[in-house]
Order: sequence, then structure tokens, then C-alpha cells
Amino acid sequence: MTAHPDQTYIAILGAALAQANINALILAENGTNQLGRPHPNHPGYRIWNGNLCRVGHHDQDTFVLEVNAILPGRMYVDMAHHEHAHLTRPAPGHRSSTTDTQWVYCRPDADGAVPITIAITQTRDGEPR
Repeated sequence: MTAHPDQTYIAILGAALAQANINALILAENGTNQLGRPHPNHPGYRIWNGNLCRVGHHDQDTFVLEVNAILPGRMYVDMAHHEHAHLTRPAPGHRSSTTDTQWVYCRPDADGAVPITIAITQTRDGEPR
């Protein structure tokens, strides 16, 4: 008869990782260090690095249509894609005058990775920028 190793430790680690990712999702839209800033007229949409995004992976075609509908006439969505972002901390000893953490792109399996759907926007030719 073969002995089965105790899987409790693995289950605990998995639960802790899942909770950390849930916490990261909550922090992305709430709290003191949100992912970008909320769009003033469209709850659920965020402005990050000059582009519109939503927390979570959403259907890209539908997302393009939704974002094009809320952009000013001089702008359009060039493409939408899925990314992941997480909060990073500065290197030890680094002094920051603004904030201690920032949102950066990351791998999907990184600690605290938050899935986002992001729309890359462009300004139409011949329009003032």
C-alpha cells in the first residue's frame, strides 16, 4: 500500500494566493493606490497611462465598441488587448517623493497580478492633438 502525502500545505498555499489576488483586484479599484483613475462619466472604466481600461478580461470586440462610444469624436480605439498589472515597491533605500508603490505591467502569474482589458486610443489625422 502506498502512502499519500498530506496535501494540506499545498491547499493552504493555494488559498493564500487566491486571497492575495482577490485583494489585488479590490485594491485596483478602491483604496489609496488605485490602478489609474476612474473615468468621470463612466463607472467601471479607468484611465491609466492615457488609455481607457477595465479591471478584468472582457470581450475585446465589445470593449472596443463601448470605448469608441464614449471617446470624443477626434479619438478612436486602435486596438484592445488583455494585460496584467500589479503594484511594485521601490528598491530598498530608494526615496520617492510621490508614492511608495506604482502599477506596472506584469506576467499573468506574478504575485498580485490583476487582469485588465486596455484600449489603445489614437487621435484622428487632421485633428488638433
